[in-house]
Amino acid sequence: AFQKLTKRLGIPLVKIVPYNHRANGVVERGHFNLRESIVKGCEGNIKNWPLKVPEIVFADRITVSRVTGFSPFQLLHATDPILPLDLAEATFMVEEFRTGMTTSDLLVLRARQIAKHPDDLARATRTLQHFCFKSKEQFEKRFHHQLTRKTFNPGELVLPRCTSIELSHDCKSKQQYLGPYEVALRTEGGNYKLNELDGTRLKLRYGARRLIPYISR
Repeated sequence: AFQKLTKRLGIPLVKIVPYNHRANGVVERGHFNLRESIVKGCEGNIKNWPLKVPEIVFADRITVSRVTGFSPFQLLHATDPILPLDLAEATFMVEEFRTGMTTSDLLVLRARQIAKHPDDLARATRTLQHFCFKSKEQFEKRFHHQLTRKTFNPGELVLPRCTSIELSHDCKSKQQYLGPYEVALRTEGGNYKLNELDGTRLKLRYGARRLIPYISR
């Protein structure tokens, strides 16, 4: 009956081999993180899952892979995604960043960074107003001594500057920071290797002058 129905409706059938948990597990492992992130992103209202899928999938594409050490976006386009955060937003908007996160929790927060939920923006605005920061420049001036560092310790959270934007002609009007990431180690040459907050190691190395500390509020 099923074959007759698919034939009448013109639905092509693809026959596959019996379930192979070793082969399929490689694919399904990534699907597990996506599914868990979508559920957590719904915050109890699972009916909203279709609205969360684009944010979570895009967050997954810009998050570093444990297998390659690069994000899928970097491998495809040979550059960082052009959506880095303003320093004030990165500091005040999403507060739950910490080391030792699960990949699904990290994807949820990355999605919130992308979506810029009104509640998060309102919280950031209130905090900025409380500290009387009317611009990114005022924020950087106020925290100049804390932001200017030559050394970082393993375990510290940092924001790398996006050099591709800094080299552009209109860099002052663009947001220039990525992350946050965790400092993994300092190399003999003085550069730093970073981890995603779920422990995934980034392949790229960063000079100290490209890093500023992530000031959590």
